[in-house]
Amino acid sequence: MVAKIKKFSDSTLSVLNNGERRFYVYCLTDLKKDKILYIGKGCDNRIFEHEQAARSQDGDIDVPARKAIAKCKKLGRHIISYHLTEAEAQAAETALIHFVKSVVGKKFKNQSAGCGAGGISAEELDSRFKFTPCPLDGLNPDGLILAVKIQDALDLDTDEESDYSFDNQDDANLKSRTLGNWVIGKDVASKVKYVIGVHTGLQNAVVSAYEVDGFETMTEETKNGRKQTRYRFHTTSRSEEVLAKLGLQQKCLPELKFASRGEKAYIRPKTEQEMLQTTPSPKITKEKTKS
Repeated sequence: MVAKIKKFSDSTLSVLNNGERRFYVYCLTDLKKDKILYIGKGCDNRIFEHEQAARSQDGDIDVPARKAIAKCKKLGRHIISYHLTEAEAQAAETALIHFVKSVVGKKFKNQSAGCGAGGISAEELDSRFKFTPCPLDGLNPDGLILAVKIQDALDLDTDEESDYSFDNQDDANLKSRTLGNWVIGKDVASKVKYVIGVHTGLQNAVVSAYEVDGFETMTEETKNGRKQTRYRFHTTSRSEEVLAKLGLQQKCLPELKFASRGEKAYIRPKTEQEMLQTTPSPKITKEKTKS
């Protein structure tokens, strides 16, 4: 059970405040009575403002909704869709209000996803985007980690069922994007044990991780006529399991440096000398002698 929150974390707000696409559409419900109380649009922490306003008899929502929210003992707060422009949010809000008034309870077959991302509670959204900094010195993987940039990672499909290759890669899927195709040296590719996806917009938040079982290559000709080899990794692992193994669940790596315009970086296992340098010396305490 995800704990209730009164506002979004700073990292979640940085995800939501996506320029002109900073708006979202939300819904307030009575979880005990299974009723929809209010549908609205807004940005920042708008979804949390109604409860306080309703209980203080303040705010700009209609009176019946205000009274219902004030009486509600278990309020549900749901983000229906986010990363919307104000015009998109206005259209979605209007459509949802008409839908609830006229169609709720009836069967329908519309499978359209609509504009923006969504279908998640306020608490789950905050939990998903709340990343804790992890110092690089605290990591000592049992093999080479290839960290790759995935700028739009938080909007990608997270289904992991397919085994992706060059022939069926899916740029809208997080697993597919994480596994490649990456331009690296053959000697390095053969040493990579893990591939992690990093969202640089959230202090290098680690959004995916896979243990490598092998790789395939594809050679292509560049604009200047030179040939380069791209590598795509294969895996039978699942991201959550590998994130837990590496200690990177809901972690970000602000110290991780990517080369200028580079799309990858490496995290290497520590050498024995580095291990000795980071291992604190045992404290020697003198035993008091009895007089």
